Amino acid sequence: IENIPAVKYVAVAGKNITLDCPGVNERSLVETLVWRTSHTIAEYVNGLPLVSNQRLTLLADNFSLVLSPASASDTAEYSCLLNDRHNPEAVVDLLVQDVPDPPGRPLVVSFTSRSVDLSWAHSQDPRNAPVTNFIIETRR
Repeated sequence: IENIPAVKYVAVAGKNITLDCPGVNERSLVETLVWRTSHTIAEYVNGLPLVSNQRLTLLADNFSLVLSPASASDTAEYSCLLNDRHNPEAVVDLLVQDVPDPPGRPLVVSFTSRSVDLSWAHSQDPRNAPVTNFIIETRR
């Protein structure tokens, strides 16, 4: 969706996350509401919230979408369309980060009698949580 602002969310897989519907507040008159990614995932029609997945909840008081729990496969751009509008007020850009893939096999870059320099490839998938450290174990 072009020229529509994005609201960015970063979540941790396995935790619950609530996505607010941009442009909706307690004074909004809501007759119908649709949450979409590439397809409709939740709707509010005739006063009833309807969801396509048992991990989703559409809150009737503020029309937020709750993912419980979130998974890396939930990473997507979400739009919340109010009262049959064709374009959302903003796109909700959700990134759900999960445990990173294990690193590739280490490669010895150089060594001395007292040290060794290692190198390995790690996943570049943005859905993986950032690696903060590695633990290297040795055997004698």
